This record gives sequence, C-alpha cells and structure tokens, in this order.
Amino acid sequence: MKKVKALSVFSGGLDSILSVLILRQQGIEVEGVYFETPFFTSERARESAKRIGIPLRIIDITDEMLSIIKNPRFGYGACLNPCLDCRLLMIKKAAEIMKREGFDFIFTGEVIGQRPMSQTKRALLKIKELCGCGDYLLLPLSARHLPLTLPEREGKVDRNRLLGIHGRSRKEQMRLAEAFGIDSYPSPAGGCLLTDKAFSGRLMDLLIHQKEIKKRDILLLKLGRHFRINPLTKVILGRNRRENEDISSLITPEDSYLNVLEYPGPLVLIPYGGDDEGRRKAAILAASYSDAPSNVPIIKVKICHDNKTYYINAPLQPKTDLHRFMIKPYEKN
Repeated sequence: MKKVKALSVFSGGLDSILSVLILRQQGIEVEGVYFETPFFTSERARESAKRIGIPLRIIDITDEMLSIIKNPRFGYGACLNPCLDCRLLMIKKAAEIMKREGFDFIFTGEVIGQRPMSQTKRALLKIKELCGCGDYLLLPLSARHLPLTLPEREGKVDRNRLLGIHGRSRKEQMRLAEAFGIDSYPSPAGGCLLTDKAFSGRLMDLLIHQKEIKKRDILLLKLGRHFRINPLTKVILGRNRRENEDISSLITPEDSYLNVLEYPGPLVLIPYGGDDEGRRKAAILAASYSDAPSNVPIIKVKICHDNKTYYINAPLQPKTDLHRFMIKPYEKN
C-alpha cells in the first residue's frame, strides 16, 4: 500500500509541531516547508523541525510579499500586516509543490478563532476557496469545525483522530504537548515584524519615499535609529557596536556613510547617498549622538560619498531638537 505523504506549511510554533505529530500518529509521512522573508525568518522553524525530526525546505518569498504589502487584497491588520493575503500566498505556493511532487495533501497548524484576521472560520474558508486546493487543505487541530476534506473522505486521514480546538486559549495545546513529551517550545508571540508599530512605521516611510525596495533595504529597517531628513535622505544611526557592524556589512557603493573622528559614536548610513542638505544634517546627527562632551561645540565628522572622503565641522545639538526627524511608529488611519 502506498504511503500517504503530506506537506506541512510549518511555522515552527507549538501548533504546527502538534499538527505534525498528530498526523504522524496515523502513519502519514510529513515534510515541512517554511516561506521566509526579512519580516519573518526561519530560525524557529529550523530548530523545531530538527527537534521533531522532519525534513524542512526554506523558500524565499520576499518579492511576492512586497507586492502584497503595497496593495493587499484583504487589507491590513493593526499595522502593515496583510495576514489573510500572506496566508493565501503561502497556501497557494504549498499547493504548487503538492501537485508538482505528488503529496497527498497540505496542512497547517492553524486554530480557528486564534487570530482575529486570518484565523476566523470565515477567513479560513475564504483561503480554501481562493487557494485552488481547498479540498486538499487540512487543519488537524481544528478539523472538526470545518467541512470534510478530500484526504478524509478518501480514508487517507482518520477524522476521528483529528481535533476540534477553537479560540485563543492554549490549554489544550499545552496538554497535548505534555502528552507528546514536548517540554519546551517557542513562544507564540513575536514572529512577524509587520505586526510591530515601530517597524511598520519605518516600512511605510520606505514605501512612500522609495519606488524600488530591495531586500537589503528591509534588513536595514531592523537596525538602529531611523531619521527622515527630506524625500531624498533617510539616515540610520547604529545604537551600539554590534549594530554599527551589522549596518557596515550592508553598505553598498551607492550609499554615503559618516562617523565622528575623535570620539566614539554611531556609524551613520544614508542609503543611496542622499543630498547635500541631508548629508549636512546627518553630520549633525552623528556628532550629537556621539560621546563627545557637551562643552565641545563643534565636532569633526568624516563623510564617505561617491567614492570620495571629505570632512565637515558639525555643531552639537540637543537630541530633543533632532527628534522631529525621527521616523514615527505606524498609526492606522
């Protein structure tokens, strides 16, 4: 008899771990796929897949996600998180793998009612309707609240051994984890940067001022303090040595970067170079956020721009006077 094979859209959280273990109890062979972007990275999924012993493939979907963020069909959540569109994209891509490689069905660890936008019963049924593979999409933890899927009707999955979990309480999942001997698992929070107001504010600023956004630009949103001087000039200041090093590793020949010469201070990056006014303001930021004593009114700042190096004397200013340039957290209209 041919072994049943299933593809898990695997987040690495407790729910996705449990959904894998429940299906493996039925003798089903499971493989995982994680769709990665700079907004949500694969470390947690890799660790969890290794812990429970399933093969995991990582697929980058950054370009597709950027297109969705710019124009989400189903809108945003509290920040720039297009959760329903995001889940639909992942399920569609998983369905392509399923059809191409001969998996019997795909499944996720989602629980109905756990999240207000993407995990209501209505939202999950909408995903099934639009993904082109609804009859092959199984939710082992909430299956009893949903219509029968094809693998259940064909006897490849025993519905009686699936669950009917509903809502935000995690008591049942914790009980199951104990029964499976799982004594450590990731926290359910903090997975997607698009739900973070500070990050979403920086991303919105980027969407407003920059036509083409590269992966490097998104990685920079995670680092330092961000200031918008004018439409052509954004300035990023490292907050510590580690951030200075991380920012330095992302510099390209198109960028300008600055640092104070005589005192410790931040590496200051202007992606894509900025303009003259912006670089002058960036020099003031470099000086004012350095460790220069307040009784030294003028600080020498080194500027590298367009493959040239020059120096500018920048005045110290109170940081509170410079906060007007700082990019604000996202506020939904």
